[in-house]
Amino acid sequence: MERKLKKIPKHFQEILKVASRIAARSGFKIYLVGGVVRDLILGKAIFDLDIVVEPDAIGFAQTLAQHFKTKFRRHHTFGTATVYFGKYKIDFATARKEHYPHWGALPKVSPVTLKEDLFRRDFTINAMALSLNKKDYGQIIDFYNGLTDLRKGLIRILHPDSFLEDPTRILRAIRFEQRFSFKIEKNTYNLMKEALKVGAIRFVHAHRLRDEIILILKEPQPYRYIKRLDKLTKLSFIDDRLRLNLATYQLLARVKKAITSYKKRFKKHRKLDEWLLYLAAVVINLGQERIVKFLQRFDLRKGEKIRILSIKENLKKVKRIGKKTTPYVVYQFLNPLSFEAIVFFYAYYNQKMIKKNIELFFDELAKVRLKTKGGDLSKLGIKPGTIYTRVFEKLLKAKLNKGLKTKQEELKEAAKIFQRATKKEPGL
Repeated sequence: MERKLKKIPKHFQEILKVASRIAARSGFKIYLVGGVVRDLILGKAIFDLDIVVEPDAIGFAQTLAQHFKTKFRRHHTFGTATVYFGKYKIDFATARKEHYPHWGALPKVSPVTLKEDLFRRDFTINAMALSLNKKDYGQIIDFYNGLTDLRKGLIRILHPDSFLEDPTRILRAIRFEQRFSFKIEKNTYNLMKEALKVGAIRFVHAHRLRDEIILILKEPQPYRYIKRLDKLTKLSFIDDRLRLNLATYQLLARVKKAITSYKKRFKKHRKLDEWLLYLAAVVINLGQERIVKFLQRFDLRKGEKIRILSIKENLKKVKRIGKKTTPYVVYQFLNPLSFEAIVFFYAYYNQKMIKKNIELFFDELAKVRLKTKGGDLSKLGIKPGTIYTRVFEKLLKAKLNKGLKTKQEELKEAAKIFQRATKKEPGL
């Protein structure tokens, strides 16, 4: 397995070798654990590293950080620490046992051996380790037959109470099942259904459910995950009245298509928070008050809440650009909205004119800015005051509708606008 370590990004490889030497001379034992081991075996890309330390992750992380003269952050409650290497980081955790005071609660932890630490993991395929110790560097450690399950493509829990102790594992089981095209092992599936039957998932703090949902929505084909999740849970933990149907899945597919089109055609525009569009598609048929309640309970960030609510609030209003109109009207309506909202509307409606006007906005209008500034108006003899606001508004309208390109064209138009304004001509 040592050759597998060569698949880890080069910026991490040297750090691991140094960490191994420090561990050997300082009396620590260190191991790569969890998803990184699974992904190395599967040949997947590696982005993050998790390392288990015996007996003290915080002490080891501090020693490593001092060696590299970099910063680290400790988390005493869980015996964990993070060491930062520029834009990269490595998470360290003391080998620990977890005790759950009640279903869905955050665990209480105490130090244990590596074997006991791996036993607390969610699934056997995530309960393997790779030694980073000098005497057996790169050796795989597999107490619970995770390698066998990985080769068979099975998702299997390690003990019968796993889903009751941490019901978010239900969502994770679905995520791994769909991501790797694996199967949930029969006994594991039955235990999952039992946990759902007694409502275990409702005991999980909404913030933890939110994080798991976002991870699912960030997967490459999230509508497949959502369909599987809905079949098992009915998504009642989001809202009791939430009902997904064929139209929902068709919308999710169109959202995927719209996102793909956006990324292909409008590369100069900012990247979308794609998961927000999928979440909007899931909850869009709920009433406004219920969406607000969901957003508050799951405590999404302020900007995320605003964008989701904006989609709901403007869903019917967007029909005003469903007919032939001027570029300025399209700009006026779409410019205040987030790109996520606009792409969602593109997916939601099949009306050609709505799609055409949204394409016009992204192609031409979104990047339109006036070249004329206040000082330029002053040079034209226009005295500063409230008139500036009116002139700029009319000038932007003219720029969009008449296709003004140069600053000279703008200044010429501004002079005409000011002249009409001072004469108080109708329509200004």
